[in-house]
Amino acid sequence: MKKILLITIFALWALAKQTVVTLACDQGYPPYSYKEGSQAKGIYVDIIKKAFDKMPQYKLKIIPLAWKRAIWSVQKGRVVGFFPPYFNKERLAWTKFSKPILAETTIVFAKAKTLKNRKKFPDDFVGLTVCMNRGFSLASLGGEKFAKMVDSGSINIKWGNTNKTCLNQLQRNRADFYINDRLISLKGYPSIKRGLEVKHNNGYIGWTLQEKKYPYEEDLIKQFNKVITQMKKDGEIDAIVKKYQNR
Repeated sequence: MKKILLITIFALWALAKQTVVTLACDQGYPPYSYKEGSQAKGIYVDIIKKAFDKMPQYKLKIIPLAWKRAIWSVQKGRVVGFFPPYFNKERLAWTKFSKPILAETTIVFAKAKTLKNRKKFPDDFVGLTVCMNRGFSLASLGGEKFAKMVDSGSINIKWGNTNKTCLNQLQRNRADFYINDRLISLKGYPSIKRGLEVKHNNGYIGWTLQEKKYPYEEDLIKQFNKVITQMKKDGEIDAIVKKYQNR
């Protein structure tokens, strides 16, 4: 009885000593990260929760936000990190990246008539209108050439807050194509097809550079990177992804 009591007391003490880690995630990027009710859901959410289960000194809190708000939150140090940004050099001015968590592949989404006879990206899309998620990096998703063509006006652009916003733009013929990861859900959009492969990326946690607000950040990053690397080796990340692919 005394042994059980001591174990219970130690467990309660350990919980009391936990450091709460608040991360922001994209609330409109299913199946990777999205908001359901008030809760964060998705592939990255499941992966990161499992990683934190292996780091008992830290207690995870995830806040789903609009992507631009998530970016602002990490820039200002309102949260210690956000996910899942792709890497680009411009972001190094306000964030540092974890070890890669998950490989993603961006593709073109469009109606069949738009995809027909278009074999080369982005050259064959000159004069068309793309919809992109607000706050997403054009170069990271579509490549440097695509970003320059948008900047020059060779490809027109509309911005949407979520995947659904842009898919609705395609459905209503207000945009011609959309760039995002190949696994995003097309449920409810039977006329939208998956097209050309565009770019390979990795998703990360982007950590704030406001380190003074988070004295534990260096240790957190070190431990997280170690855990994620091991989860990859053990096949745990692949197993989580497969659950969503089979839905």
